[in-house]
This record gives sequence, C-alpha cells and structure tokens, in this order.
Amino acid sequence: MRGIGPLLIVVLGMCLTCAWAQTDTGATDTTATTPEQPGPKPAFTYPDTTPSLDFLSTSIENSSITLGIGAGFSFDSNGYPTTNTAQNRWLYNISPFVRIQQFFPRLAWHGSYGGGYQAYNQISGPATQNNNLFSQNASLGFLWQMAQHWQLSADDSFRYSADPFDSFVTLAGTPSLNNPNAVSYYPLSNFTQNNAFLTVTDQITKRDTLAFTGTENLRRTATYNIATSVPFYNLNSYGGRANYSHVISPRLTLGAGYDYNNLDFGKGQQRSGIQTISFTGDYQINPNMTISGWIGPEYTSTKSQIGPFVAYSSLWSTALGANFGWRDLRNSFRAGYARQVSDGGGIIATSQTNVVNASYRRQITHKWSGLLGGRYSHNVSTVASGRSFENYSVDVGVGYQISKSFLADANYIRVHQSQSNAFLIGTSTYNDNRVGVSISYSWSHPLGR
Repeated sequence: MRGIGPLLIVVLGMCLTCAWAQTDTGATDTTATTPEQPGPKPAFTYPDTTPSLDFLSTSIENSSITLGIGAGFSFDSNGYPTTNTAQNRWLYNISPFVRIQQFFPRLAWHGSYGGGYQAYNQISGPATQNNNLFSQNASLGFLWQMAQHWQLSADDSFRYSADPFDSFVTLAGTPSLNNPNAVSYYPLSNFTQNNAFLTVTDQITKRDTLAFTGTENLRRTATYNIATSVPFYNLNSYGGRANYSHVISPRLTLGAGYDYNNLDFGKGQQRSGIQTISFTGDYQINPNMTISGWIGPEYTSTKSQIGPFVAYSSLWSTALGANFGWRDLRNSFRAGYARQVSDGGGIIATSQTNVVNASYRRQITHKWSGLLGGRYSHNVSTVASGRSFENYSVDVGVGYQISKSFLADANYIRVHQSQSNAFLIGTSTYNDNRVGVSISYSWSHPLGR
C-alpha cells in the first residue's frame, strides 16, 4: 500500500531503501541502513508468493509500532500540446503516518493510517476552486495459521485522494498474474478507492499447494476531470481465483488456475465478466535471479448500455505474461510484460491491456541510493476499437540517508499520454513533468506479545 496515498508520487524517494527489501526477490539486502528484524514474513508482503506454512517455528520478536512524518515541495508542469494549454504550479505537502505490526504464535496482523495536507500555488493555467487539500489512507490485514497445513490471510486498503494534479502519474509496479496492469492511473479529480482480498491456502503435501482467493475493488471519483470536464469511470469489481501449484524441484514450480473477474462501470453503463484459465511456471535460475510466467485462454462477455440502447459482445483472447528479477548486494533489476483484459484505468472501460515496465535500483554508497524506472502501456476498448490510450513514463530518483531515522530524496517524473476517445473526449495528448524534493522521519519501537 502507498502509505501516504497519491502524495507518494512527490515523496517517492523516501521509500527507496525500504522498498528495496519489499519489492525485490532473493536474499535479504545486507546494505540496508536499518537491519531487518527476524520473524515470519506475512503473506500480504508478497501477494504473488504462496504464504510460508512453517511460520510457527520462526521468531515472533519483530512486532513494532512505527511513527513517521514526511514533508516536501515540488514543481509540476502539465498540459495538452494539441490545444496549447498548460498548467504550472508549486505544491507543498506534509504527511504524518502510523504503522503497527504484531506477531503471535498463530497470528500476524498489521494496520496503518496516514493523513496528508497539501497546498499549491497556481503559477499559470486555469485557476481551480480549492488549493487546500486533504487525504486519508488506511490499511488492515492479517495472516492466521488455522491448522498445521491451513492459512487464512486478508488485507483491506482504503485511500482518498486529495491531489487532483496527479493525473496519469504512475506508481512503479511489475506486472504479475494477480496484478497484470501494474501501472496505476489517477484522474484529474479527487477520488476514493478501496481494495480487498481474502485467501485460504492449503498445503496438501510438501510439494502441492491449493489456494482460493476472493477480491474486491471499488473506485469513485468525486468531481469531474478538471482538464477535460469528462468524468472518469467509476468501478465496482469483484472476483475470485482458484490456484494449484506443484514443486517439481527446488528451482522449478508449475501450476494452473482459474480466474473470474466482474467489472461494473458507472451505474450499469457497462458490465463485463472475464474468465481466465492460466498455466503458470516459476524458475529460479540462481539464488539471485528468477523468472516466472503464465499463459492461457481468456473469455470476456460485455453488456453496454447507452441511453435506451443495449449491446452485447464477447471476446476470446490470450492472457500471458512474464517477469524477470535479478539482484546482488548493491543492485537490483526487475522487468515484466503482461497482456490481459482489465478495467482500463478509469479512462476507458473494459480494455485489452499490454503493459511493459522495468526498474533498476542501486545502493550507491552506504547512504546514497538511486532509482531509474520506465513503463509503457497500451489499452484498447474491447467494445469499440476507436477508444484507446497509450501511456509511457520515466522516473529518476536519488535518496540520501541522513541518519537512521531521517531520509532525504529528490526525483523527476516524466509522463506522456496519447488517447483517442471518440465518444467523449476525442484525440488528445497529455504531458506531465514533476521535480520534487522531500524529507521524512520515522521512529520504530518494538512491541511485546
């Protein structure tokens, strides 16, 4: 979860050090300035990895509470070159947060809350009604060992966006079977979003695992798109997955699964049911290098309603994807590709999505770290081929660990988007450039049982 919601784009570099350990596969990063505490690793930390079922035998001494606060400023320039309009502004923010994680012999749980305040100074472009903005972000999750071979895990995250100028700015993420479109899009509008999952896992044997997962996704936009006066699509989505995996060898795991996802846009303006059968594989090339992939048939049925007119359509397609990860003591690299039907990021409704992204991180010295990332996505409506958009972005960041508790960072983000929406907006191109500097402080204290 983004601990401080959409404002995370401004303070992206704050999390470089901690994200290193959470987002990369392989051994523990020994270059981190704050050593990891021993203990079980909850399933919600690694949502695409089967939870460890031996967690009763590990330490439970890493329960802790963390208090923190971040502040920073950035310069943002965005606009539509085709219409020769641009908006430039200075943004200032402050974001306190609290996180708690606690481990018992059969139960691990975590919770967090972050609120944010932001103000901006409009330099050029059309003025907006409100320049004092607030955000709310919360999460709660648990991992419960119900029996020797059974686990139950759940997680719920809620966020209310306060910054209407983060449109199309993206959050880094590698595509996966659980999250094929790992690029997140934010409308030029305040918005509310809630995501939740519940998973039951059974380790049938030492080599065979069966898991059932239910998911929920709710997205609401509070106001119209400031730039285009067109609302983004609201979304109600729920789904489920049944997955079986078998360990062939210490390096190779194969599996198969069935997914169902229901997408409901607006108030029944468009509804889609997506069914996928996938065959999966994970291979550890060496202790620091892994590759995984999936492929299978996908069937999408859609009902669209415009006024009194109702249309039905269906589509057979192929869902596929692959991920590659590598790391050593100071460097890590991740890249991924995925093709799958998704919700279209709120810009268009049900769409065929192709997304590629890559990121490189380096611990330059004991105190300095750097990040370079890029991603590209192409989305085409499954109902009308004239409705499409493509997006690419590049972000560069550098962080400096002032002390154990203080982290400073600077970052630059460049986003370009081209869209064709014959029904509402027409063809347009959007660019966004943001340069930011921030500083954060966090304090952690161990908790007893």
